[in-house]
Amino acid sequence: MAVFKYRKIVDEIMTAIEQGHLKGKLISVRTFAKQRQLGISTVMQAYHELERLGWVVAKPKRGYFVVARVNAEPPNYGRQINRVLAGLTLDRAVQYSFNDDDILPLSCTAPSTVIDPELLLNQLHKKALAKRPYKLWMQDPIEGVAEFRLAICHHLLRSQQIFNYKKVLVTNGRQEGLMLALTSARALDQPIAVESPMSFYFQTMLKQFNADVVEIPMQADYQDELALLSSAYESQSFATYLLNPNFADPTGRVLSSREKVQLIEWAEIHHVTLIEYDRGELYFGSERPATIASLVSEESSCRVICIADFYDTVSPTISLGYLLCINSFDECQFAKQTVAEEPSIVLQHMMQEMMNSGRYHKHLSALRCQIHQNYNATMALLRPHLARITAAQFYISQPSGGPCIWFQLPAHLTSQALWHKVLENKLSIAPGAMFTLDNRYDNYFRVTFALPWNDDMINGISLLGEIIADYVQQ
Repeated sequence: MAVFKYRKIVDEIMTAIEQGHLKGKLISVRTFAKQRQLGISTVMQAYHELERLGWVVAKPKRGYFVVARVNAEPPNYGRQINRVLAGLTLDRAVQYSFNDDDILPLSCTAPSTVIDPELLLNQLHKKALAKRPYKLWMQDPIEGVAEFRLAICHHLLRSQQIFNYKKVLVTNGRQEGLMLALTSARALDQPIAVESPMSFYFQTMLKQFNADVVEIPMQADYQDELALLSSAYESQSFATYLLNPNFADPTGRVLSSREKVQLIEWAEIHHVTLIEYDRGELYFGSERPATIASLVSEESSCRVICIADFYDTVSPTISLGYLLCINSFDECQFAKQTVAEEPSIVLQHMMQEMMNSGRYHKHLSALRCQIHQNYNATMALLRPHLARITAAQFYISQPSGGPCIWFQLPAHLTSQALWHKVLENKLSIAPGAMFTLDNRYDNYFRVTFALPWNDDMINGISLLGEIIADYVQQ
């Protein structure tokens, strides 16, 4: 698909503004055109597009000026470490809003829905049936189809991640993956450490297990977070740490490879098993972030279990995933053999064919591109409304991938009250209290932009921006 010259200018300037490198007045159209050896009409088209999207504003006889960004200071999640018994107390009201047909669910994430792969899946299904899957089922090992596990390793190799297929264990998706990881690590017999705010997926599972949880608040400086992790361990030892190293739900944070290696070294010293939920496939850039599992050296004794699945990337209807087991394969294999059902042979062959043919890589590229476009369009709709907000404590995350934007309200405001206002307008957001087990983060909330882009999304996000601005300013 052709990329127009003006579009490249738009993307370049948007990125510079978002990263804080470009402020104030843009250089003139003629100067920009001369510097880049471009036509004036091309630059003019780009500036008009930036104005339409809400990134700049034209002032007669003065030029184009960057629209003032909302305060982008990173949020402070505090340093309080709480130990909580996770009871069965799901926030049912918010859950119901996810599934109400009359409500736009800007609270739940389903990034794979932005592209409809039905035709491709139907083709793959027919091809897989030709392999006589029910006969193969009787011959398949507990680890999963060997060819599929090899295809997973070849796919990961595209991002310079090297795995032996004998360390890959096929599962029925991320929920089973977490259950197997916790079971194999014997984590449920003692306290479990979890980064906080935590993935809602982690939170709901831990509640079902009635787990003893130690929440470790994220810190802007990862050295501070490791120090906090050490302090928590000294106060109450634990043998398992759950985290999202790539696009932590809901904050969108991505740990660098250096920080992941530091965590591996910490875990090795303290004999703690790391369970990571990897969403790195949703990175907007050209090279996806590495999993923690891929960074463990051969000499290291660190135990890592990486949970991955195709819910985010292919379809929410596909119950298929895998574990990458570093120094933990035998335990995970035994857990699967004793507490899990066999994954669909048909789905394994479908995904094997999709990966080996290159169609999975092509699909991922299109998916990331569309999600990125959704993010840019969402911010273009929100920015004119949020520009009215003058509160210094108001914060919006700037994700480099993933499906969510994370908001911080001024401390005296509550996201649960905002949720009620939003719900009255047939919209839904995810209040921050959903991402902890002890009702923290009441002035935070999450919104997803990774849903099918249509008129409902356009109107809903614009209305949401108006509601947020009115709520904060009042």
